[in-house]
Amino acid sequence: MNLLFTNAGRRTYLIEYALELAEQEGYNLTIFAGDVSRDTAAFSVSDKVIPVLTPYVTGNETHYLEVLEGICKEHQIDVIIPLMDFELPVLSQHKEHFQKLGTRIWVSDFQVVDQCLDKKKNYEWCRAQGVKVPESWWTAEEAESITRLPVIKKAILGSGSVGLEIIRDFDTLKDVDFDTFFLQDFIEGREVGMDIFNSYEGNFLSAHFREKMAMRAGETDKARSFNDPALYEMAKEVSAKFGHTGNMDIDFMQTAEGEIYFIDFNPRFGGGYPFTHNSGLNYLKAIIDLSMGKEVALTSTPREIVGMKGIKLYFYEK
Repeated sequence: MNLLFTNAGRRTYLIEYALELAEQEGYNLTIFAGDVSRDTAAFSVSDKVIPVLTPYVTGNETHYLEVLEGICKEHQIDVIIPLMDFELPVLSQHKEHFQKLGTRIWVSDFQVVDQCLDKKKNYEWCRAQGVKVPESWWTAEEAESITRLPVIKKAILGSGSVGLEIIRDFDTLKDVDFDTFFLQDFIEGREVGMDIFNSYEGNFLSAHFREKMAMRAGETDKARSFNDPALYEMAKEVSAKFGHTGNMDIDFMQTAEGEIYFIDFNPRFGGGYPFTHNSGLNYLKAIIDLSMGKEVALTSTPREIVGMKGIKLYFYEK
């Protein structure tokens, strides 16, 4: 099988997990990594990884698709796993075209992607579906009704917590650009990251939970994983509502009283996946097995671990 990670960037752990499948578990894998520059960490994980260059996606969607299609035809790519938010909408709208070429893209349908990445659409959809989310304000007029602080400023189309700010005084509310940002109620409690893994057709297969201990650049840096039967059942309900494809990285707050408020839905592998993987849930292997028509069985009681990310340098010789 020829496997391509698009916009792989710093997601070196996924490359390493794929190499483990090939080298330790006997999977017949040829691994490709795509990105916009040769100076990309994912390209230098191993000389067994074949790098391919793709153009920027934003504002350049047609050219991006043309180049990606050319790569798939030249290298007979069987499976694509996209790793960046900005490519998900365009890939979701063309996954049937690539399927006809013999390439399966593990991306959700456009409606799912759109209602996750656009925070306004996500807010409205969640409220309509009975998915509990913090109260939010989308205009300066709406913000005048805020009576208590703090609130959180977030980008409507943000990624990686860019622009996120906790606002603690009312004067700052006047400076918010509501064309780009919105305000969200600040929920006290523990922040939990959840991965929900679905089949390609959108059927629930697995879920994993981790309590966040530290964050860095919008990603989970330290966390402790745990099992919770009640949350596992909740994950099944969320899975059924979204019907997404593959992994969805979700963040929610759980108050001291046990109430849950969802704060983020990312329809892709996220920075918390290494905690899921090292707990014993190998979603990458599941994707490959499912793509080959095999059945998969994933435990509902993975190992409970405490994980801490470190620093590793990847390089190539000029």
